[in-house]
Amino acid sequence: MKCGDAWLRKPAAVTEPAVVASQQPRAEVTLPTPPSSSVQEETRDDQSETTPVLQQEIRESGDRPAQPPLPPNVYIRACTKADIPALKRLTSLLLPIPYPDSFYREILEDSLTNNITLVATWHDDPSTIGQEKGRLVGAIRCRLFAHPHGAPAIAHEKPMLYLSTLVLLSPYRYHGIAAHMLRLLIVRAVEQYGIGSVGAHVWEANQEGLEWYAKRGFRVVGTEESYYRRLKPSGAVVMRREIGVVDLLGG
Repeated sequence: MKCGDAWLRKPAAVTEPAVVASQQPRAEVTLPTPPSSSVQEETRDDQSETTPVLQQEIRESGDRPAQPPLPPNVYIRACTKADIPALKRLTSLLLPIPYPDSFYREILEDSLTNNITLVATWHDDPSTIGQEKGRLVGAIRCRLFAHPHGAPAIAHEKPMLYLSTLVLLSPYRYHGIAAHMLRLLIVRAVEQYGIGSVGAHVWEANQEGLEWYAKRGFRVVGTEESYYRRLKPSGAVVMRREIGVVDLLGG
């Protein structure tokens, strides 16, 4: 995961949707840097409003791992003000570098950022979904860039969905939660903003994270030295996935 100040080094962000479709919007890993497998704590969500669950069946192409359905205990929804304290605890627990308060404020104050941010809660009793707050166990927070990170701007180029944060508590790994959150936002960003690619930075020493992305169709497009200035080694691998037919079909 990028450090608090390094995340500000980015190409021009899109403040308004580049393409607006008529449709409504609709692991185990800290991605871009996965959480350590030694993390065993659980973070309790504060009182939160519930919004309709955002779950869809996803058909993966042959070169990507099949995606099993989510457990009935998992609820994926938009991030609310009441989620921010738990989200801060989650990121501070899993990530070695803190994010500034502005990182979280933007989720609430900027409608575009809120639309490409999701949280995942776990409910021991699935029947309480929509009635009780549950336990916040994962989150994904993205940005929309006018063009792929590190690439020269090209006229009429489609925007890129960039992963700022993707975190998940290790006890909830192997349920496909991180992959589902990512997939939901890709489908949404394709439909609403007409993205042409998805990108992320991965710490060069994070072999697990690099493999996770590779299995999901991402490829290495470059490296950046001293990207994670507070980590040793400090380099980042730049990964990107082009939007394909499956994404365009919303599957």
